[in-house]
Amino acid sequence: MASSLSVLVLLLCALPHVLGTSCKLLRPTNTGGLEAGLIIVPGAYIKGTAYQPLAQTIQQLSPHKLWVGLTDGYLTDLPNPLELPSAIQACKQAIVRDGMTSDVFFIGAHSLGGTFLQMYLSDNPSQATGMLLWGSYLTSSYPLATFPVPVLTLNGDLDGLVRLGYSWKKYREFTSLNFSSITVSQKPVVVVPGLNHGHIASGTMPPLILDMDLPADLTMEQAHRLIANTSANFMVANTPNITLGQQMEAVRHLQNQINVTGMLLVGFTVVSAFEFDGELSPWVNGAQLQIIGAPGELENKLTVKIKMVDNIFELGSNKPYIEKSGDKVTVHVYAKLDYPFNPIDNSEPYVSTNMLSAKMKRQSAVAKELGPGDYNSPQTCKDLNQYAFQIASMFVSGRAMTRYRQKGRQLTFGEDDMKTTGSGWLSAGLTFEDQPDGTVKVTSPALVTSLNVPFGLDGMHYCKLLSPFRALEYIYTDSLRHVS
Repeated sequence: MASSLSVLVLLLCALPHVLGTSCKLLRPTNTGGLEAGLIIVPGAYIKGTAYQPLAQTIQQLSPHKLWVGLTDGYLTDLPNPLELPSAIQACKQAIVRDGMTSDVFFIGAHSLGGTFLQMYLSDNPSQATGMLLWGSYLTSSYPLATFPVPVLTLNGDLDGLVRLGYSWKKYREFTSLNFSSITVSQKPVVVVPGLNHGHIASGTMPPLILDMDLPADLTMEQAHRLIANTSANFMVANTPNITLGQQMEAVRHLQNQINVTGMLLVGFTVVSAFEFDGELSPWVNGAQLQIIGAPGELENKLTVKIKMVDNIFELGSNKPYIEKSGDKVTVHVYAKLDYPFNPIDNSEPYVSTNMLSAKMKRQSAVAKELGPGDYNSPQTCKDLNQYAFQIASMFVSGRAMTRYRQKGRQLTFGEDDMKTTGSGWLSAGLTFEDQPDGTVKVTSPALVTSLNVPFGLDGMHYCKLLSPFRALEYIYTDSLRHVS
């Protein structure tokens, strides 16, 4: 689901294609049960026939008399909006010619194929009884609540192309819907532990997947059975005239998978709130309190107030300051979230902020107003980044933390990159640098001024900070890229 592939597909759509698409037909292996069809759209640069092992596993586990059509022959093996409608119709026609009498058709798609399938079905909902997205998801243009056909979203926690954060976003969207058995059957969001992006197809994967995907915990056969079981239950739950018992059992299975997904993703929900809770950044609030390190007897006299700003110009034009009223001290802090630019909701960027830009006051400046006491040792931006990683580690699943420790590229933390001017700090960013020993070093730009600097610039402590949420995403996904 990479943005560069989307652009390439649109360019290819402008070219003539004289060969046309094709369809490989798989006849039912189960001659009993209600008839249904499943049409599969491949991912980018993957042959349609690479999905035959998964399709056959779905046929084995499904109670349907299930016909399968594998769409293939796209120009340069890229599914695209121009060829997709005719490819789907060709498979439907081939299945009907071969003997299927039902009008129940599900359509499944992998990766970029899912991006274009959702575009097609949003405009042509009568073409499918339901949609199955594997290694894919509904982008922000297509809200889950209003998508016109039932949709299964199924991804792996080791999918290197669909970050786990995007599955968390879809799961959060699912939990915002009115809960009912209908919601479970028609809009399920499932994350399969141990599954990666390449597991959905078979054979040698294209270079992008080989480069970006994560080492899997499952064999191909194990992965296909897990995908097939959930996919078959989704189709049962949404097949008209299915028996009530079959439908209830299918919904029960889907609910169990959703429960597993919720437990796996709970850390994302908790840690994302440290970054931004809808009004301010609790992490920046905590960072300022850590920098101050006030003794316990003075803490009730201290308040930190954060002003979130929207752009670098507003951040540059405001300075933190201290207000004192009687023995009460209020520290006013300015902070900015720096989220990746992602207008088309593709799954390459982090879901979390690239960094938290925080303009805070240094310990000595606050102590001067708050009064003497046994303050903690002065903290650096590096110290705060280490705390962020520690917080993230507390909310990572045990299995994921074991992976990180055994296989992952470990995060280390460099000394602060001290800047001498506000503009130098403002234009610098938090850096992640690969090291020769295989680790990745995180370094914060910092600006710290003494108490005797004139023009209201005294006692500043500026940091570009690592968010605990960013650290969480790193542990789950980025630490495992390019490792054996």
